[in-house]
Amino acid sequence: MKKHIMLLVSCIMVFNLFGCAGSQQHAGPGDTGKIEIVDFKGRSVVLDKKPRKIVSLSPSNTEILFALGAGDKVVGVTSFCDYPEEAKKIERMGDYEGPNIELIRKAQPDVVLAGYVQEETVKMLEKMGIPVVISEAESFEAIYHSISLIGEITGTETEAEKIIKGMKDKIAEIQAKIKDKEKPRVFYVVWKDPLTTAGSRTFINDVIKAAGGINVAEKVESWAIYSAEEMIKDNPDMLIAALHSTDEGMTREDLSRDRIFSMLECVKQGKVYVMPDDNIISRPGPRIVLAIEDMARVLYGD
Repeated sequence: MKKHIMLLVSCIMVFNLFGCAGSQQHAGPGDTGKIEIVDFKGRSVVLDKKPRKIVSLSPSNTEILFALGAGDKVVGVTSFCDYPEEAKKIERMGDYEGPNIELIRKAQPDVVLAGYVQEETVKMLEKMGIPVVISEAESFEAIYHSISLIGEITGTETEAEKIIKGMKDKIAEIQAKIKDKEKPRVFYVVWKDPLTTAGSRTFINDVIKAAGGINVAEKVESWAIYSAEEMIKDNPDMLIAALHSTDEGMTREDLSRDRIFSMLECVKQGKVYVMPDDNIISRPGPRIVLAIEDMARVLYGD
């Protein structure tokens, strides 16, 4: 888990994406219509038909596929793809940072949906003639584009629209309840040692803001190593940590007993929270709404 999180952190420091994805169908409906996809790297990818066999190389892509009702088309996933339950039954084709190219080739997928930091894998697969679409979002707003893009690829555009509308409606409902309340200041612990947090241009920062909080670390960019001195100086109203911010897993007691965190006034007051399922906040997919709801409940109560 540490390897995965820290790889994700380091890679996102390098890659910053701002493009929107889209597609255009060049033929009528059905499996025979060609589709031209412009993915999250601005790459043009042409699919000869609606795919019947898909390999997903990121947990968020997998979750979106199942949410769209296209899970029956998925023939391969990574070892990190554990939601929904049905995803666990699909053949594992390596992990996020090291997909098994040979297993993917043997599966003969019509398309591979890749993550935004898997460019070397993309190059190898394309040399084999396997179409690859980079469809994993980096920013919060891009999650909607990711759902829409995968919906177009799988012919589930209507379901994609419903999911996006449902997400936006739920977020609007949450924000309506807290709009007149004073915004608490939050520090989010992505990783404990070295102390790493989510700055601006991260979807965790966007979750905090959507839930009505102020991220005290927004002044830094992307996933950043943060000094303990600066965190103490920030004096946040609430300390929130990812469950897997250590190899062993984090608890409220761990935070309260920690030599550094215990210096924070909010920790002394018991204003500490550990995300019970940090996948909902660390995966840019439909369940991000659950993270916003959970965060808002922590910040403001039921």
